[in-house]
Amino acid sequence: MNFDALRHANQLRQQEWPGNDQADVPFRTIEVAGEFGEVAEAIKKYLRGERGIRGSTASLDDVADEMADAIIALDLLAEILDIDLGTAVARKFNKTSEKYGLSTRIELEND
Repeated sequence: MNFDALRHANQLRQQEWPGNDQADVPFRTIEVAGEFGEVAEAIKKYLRGERGIRGSTASLDDVADEMADAIIALDLLAEILDIDLGTAVARKFNKTSEKYGLSTRIELEND
């Protein structure tokens, strides 16, 4: 699976999603923030279980599900803003490698 496949699937599913026409940039931004908050909550519950702290717990599968939701929501926002998430991630990764003198790069298709 890659970002292009995610974008295509998101586009198709959003055509089916009731009320999708109301999902603008502010809505999608709040959605992204909420989903990343759910990642943090799942990590907290995972650590609670690992450390034997009383309360509800989460598994790594639960954490992975929340991470996936966050990426899906981020792609939905990126689509509205006409951002190619795969290209953006590769460019930012490469900028960071260059900044810190690291040789690892992600090849961009147009490079």
